[in-house]
Amino acid sequence: MSSDSYTQDDPRIRPIAPSRYPWTPLSPSSSADDVVKVSLILTSAVIAPTNMLTSFDTGEEKTELPCHAVLIEKGDEAMLFDLGLREDAENFPEPMHHTLLKIMGTRSAPGPIKTLQREKYNLDRLKSVIISHKHFDHCGDIDTLPLSDRPIILGPGSLQSIGPGYPKDPKGQWHSEWFDKYRFVELPSTDHKGEWSGEVTTVIPCSGQRRWERVGCFDNGLDWFGDGSFWLIDAPGHCAGHVMALCRVTAQPDTYVLLAGDAAHHQNMYLPIPTSECDLRSPKPVIDGKVMFAEDPVQATYVIGQLTRMSIEDNVMVLLAHEKEAIGVVDYFPEDICRWKEKGWKEEKQKNVLEDAIKRAQI
Repeated sequence: MSSDSYTQDDPRIRPIAPSRYPWTPLSPSSSADDVVKVSLILTSAVIAPTNMLTSFDTGEEKTELPCHAVLIEKGDEAMLFDLGLREDAENFPEPMHHTLLKIMGTRSAPGPIKTLQREKYNLDRLKSVIISHKHFDHCGDIDTLPLSDRPIILGPGSLQSIGPGYPKDPKGQWHSEWFDKYRFVELPSTDHKGEWSGEVTTVIPCSGQRRWERVGCFDNGLDWFGDGSFWLIDAPGHCAGHVMALCRVTAQPDTYVLLAGDAAHHQNMYLPIPTSECDLRSPKPVIDGKVMFAEDPVQATYVIGQLTRMSIEDNVMVLLAHEKEAIGVVDYFPEDICRWKEKGWKEEKQKNVLEDAIKRAQI
């Protein structure tokens, strides 16, 4: 159903208790090599009306939100998870200038490829790009990629949702020429539970056949390397094809970072963790009677609850694509975020959540 079909008091989009999610234990690492290295890269920022992002703000203020790209390294190979927001806003497809860019602004900054080049990173290591979903602040500028033969991986149903791009589609938000120049690989539908044959199984070598399976509180995860170090998580709701990434960043003891994309746009959607007596998470992920940024509001609410459930785990840190609370807390490329637990970054970036929630509850 369209987000217009929901009201602020609709019971279908109320926060879901973490206890309602079945739990499949995260498989322990078997060696110190069963990890990935994760580094955050800041790209251009989006400037949006605050009341578009959270139901607790109703004024005319605007908020500048970071747009993260993420470098994932495994041995001698690497991939990017999201490209962030492109540096040159004037080169967005024409329809963008008459829609979203009329109400949102941008602050220009280098894209991830330029940042890697500045640090003299060996771009030959980049074997693929994963784009969490179709939106303009995640697909970046695909034309900056150094090699057009490297696969660009998308979640199930993404290509149909994106369409042929502009100008083939007069309302397209991607450039049509991208589909002629680059190799796009779409993950199979989650309805397919068997092992996969075909292109997706050969994009990056895997120790076993890839298939959708349960992991943690998620119904459909894909063990990309076969050792539990990097899971692609099917997480629709925000839009068709939206995927997250669960990364094991240290082994024995195992710790994880959940790159949650746009499953939520603010910490108050999935935090604080509710108790048996009280749930201070945002009670209404809607503004002016509409559910913002969700093609399927019921599914989006379910995924937000999964972020809460993962946050309960002491060895998991959730990181949203636009989580401004991370700035000034975590390290950015060329440093990595793998030692987040020993550095206390999870607690630091969430330190004001409970206080803010109590204040909101009193309004």
